[in-house]
Amino acid sequence: MALQWFCVTFRDMLLMLALATAANLASPPPCDVRKAPYNAVGDNRTDETAILQRAINECKGDVLISGPATYLITESLVLASDLTMRIDANTAIHSEQPLCDPHGTTPDPSTGKVYPACKQNPACPTLYWKTGPTAILCGTNLSNVAIIGADPKTSLIDGGGWPWYTAGVSNHSMQGQGPRTYELAWSKNLTLQRIGIHNSPSWTVHPTFCDGVKADEIEIHNPRFTPNTDGFDPDSCTDVVLSGSLIDTGDDGISIKSSNSSEPGSGHIMMPGRNIHIYNTTILSRNVCLGSATYGGIYDVVVEDCTIGDEDGSSPWAIKYKSHQNYPGPLVNHTWRRIKVGKIWPNNYQQKNGGYFMSIELRYHPLIPNRTCHTWNCPIFENITFEDIAITTAKRAGDVNGFQGALLEGLTFKNVTFKEAPAQGWQCGFVDPDSFVAEDVYPKLECSEGPRVGDSVGAAAAAAATAAAAVESCCGVRMQSGELVWQCCDSPEALDGE
Repeated sequence: MALQWFCVTFRDMLLMLALATAANLASPPPCDVRKAPYNAVGDNRTDETAILQRAINECKGDVLISGPATYLITESLVLASDLTMRIDANTAIHSEQPLCDPHGTTPDPSTGKVYPACKQNPACPTLYWKTGPTAILCGTNLSNVAIIGADPKTSLIDGGGWPWYTAGVSNHSMQGQGPRTYELAWSKNLTLQRIGIHNSPSWTVHPTFCDGVKADEIEIHNPRFTPNTDGFDPDSCTDVVLSGSLIDTGDDGISIKSSNSSEPGSGHIMMPGRNIHIYNTTILSRNVCLGSATYGGIYDVVVEDCTIGDEDGSSPWAIKYKSHQNYPGPLVNHTWRRIKVGKIWPNNYQQKNGGYFMSIELRYHPLIPNRTCHTWNCPIFENITFEDIAITTAKRAGDVNGFQGALLEGLTFKNVTFKEAPAQGWQCGFVDPDSFVAEDVYPKLECSEGPRVGDSVGAAAAAAATAAAAVESCCGVRMQSGELVWQCCDSPEALDGE
């Protein structure tokens, strides 16, 4: 019996040794970009775009961005399939893509300067930005791509946004028109974990037409005065998870979209976003929203156990639905639950017309006032639930508004309360009364099947909020008489995909 036990044990040991050896052979050590044959310096002065790109192209599996170090790049890095990029603690990839003209011919009005044409890597998607720069980290038709850090506070990707922010102060057409930081299209099985992304010149994380996107323990920090620097924007993506993260930006902290993009030689592409789960995440600025691009529809969304804003008024909005009135897509089966909301308050550097907890506005950029939709272009808004939401306070509770011919159906509020009552209550209209539920809501929420009803004091504010939505896209910080001031355009233009 003892001999038999010894034989079995020895056989098991040999088997484990063989498996370990096979695992080591199958998983070679990561390519360290500071070692031969790459020999990157990591001094934040040497342009190491070509070195990092070579490592991505040549290494099979892991690429180690080793530190402590800062690696300067000046062009897009194209990611690869079956890639795991690991960023050490106290280590950064710092982008300094030069200023360029995202529009093709726009001179800076303060200097008359015409920027050079933007560089575009043909392997990167352009999407909404046909003449703008391609993203800092980008790719198309990829699978199994992971960027993993050691610590979201020190494993960093710095988008180098400050030259773009400064250009946008003097020329508002430059605001938010720099490269996105992370933009992959038509890809699957994407992971971002334990990394920090700072100073994005434009949208920060923007996967588009992707399947299987996981972001865990990421931190996104962009200056709060910078328009169009959204944080996490899954666009026409399915099976998306964002968890354990912190977002503090100058525009939408989270914006779930359904794209209206086009490829050369093809018509418009309208794909739905579906199966999106956001939990245990804090959005300090600016808000969580769906839209404004909802063209292909957004289905099956759960936002739970999250915090929006802080007690000092870091966020001018909390929850927003915004859908373009000409091409609205279905918004179906969304649940918001166990949400803690701070003090929602306007500010002079970002949104002086803010201060409302909720906005549901299906006529974003209201180009045709009081429009009645027709059967072919009516939005579908069904089965949206808000429950167990505690708000510290706000200037006003919110504006909830379908419109004639497109009632909000299956709208449910349960246990949604303000600790301190807002100065102006709810405005709510064009809601299907048979499927509307409001239980334990403070202040009281009443909705009409017709035009908005509610707080009479808040009616003017609600109208102002609708008007403000029309100019939101072109508001920003401008230089006036040597000082930074908040200004908005006189004639706003509707922009795809805000």
